Amino acid sequence: MTLAPRPTQTLRVLLHTRRTATLGTQSLHTDEAPGLALVPYAIDGLAECLVLLVSASAAHSRQMLAHSEVSLLVAQSDASQQVVHIHERVSIVGQARTPTPGSSAWGSARYAYLRRFPDAASMAQLGDFRIVCIVPEQARHIAGFGAVRNVDQAELRAVLASPH
Repeated sequence: MTLAPRPTQTLRVLLHTRRTATLGTQSLHTDEAPGLALVPYAIDGLAECLVLLVSASAAHSRQMLAHSEVSLLVAQSDASQQVVHIHERVSIVGQARTPTPGSSAWGSARYAYLRRFPDAASMAQLGDFRIVCIVPEQARHIAGFGAVRNVDQAELRAVLASPH
């Protein structure tokens, strides 16, 4: 088995151990602000995507339906005593896709989400909530001070496909 390069390993650990991301969405109208929301996420390794469970009544849900290009920011915990400027983080640009309920893609994404967040099972049954898959296209990974790199889609998908 070949080990991934260290930056890829640290990115894999970051994405597979953090549980929340900041979601950025585009506004629907010129008089509306872009959306930002803190969202729990899971990883569907089979589909190589990040999975969200969102309320249809949330502004970011409506914005994702109108403009599928979104951004996610996943960051190292601020609870550590490290200097905040060297915290590892990754900004991911991707496409929001809503799988058809009952499809194999929906089942795989739902399984991944509920495996990570079993307490969300009752919420996932409510008619207001839906599964959204974020298919990554590119990212900017900051592994620490001076350790900045672009990450292409192939590496992102490989990171999502295999747990740390």
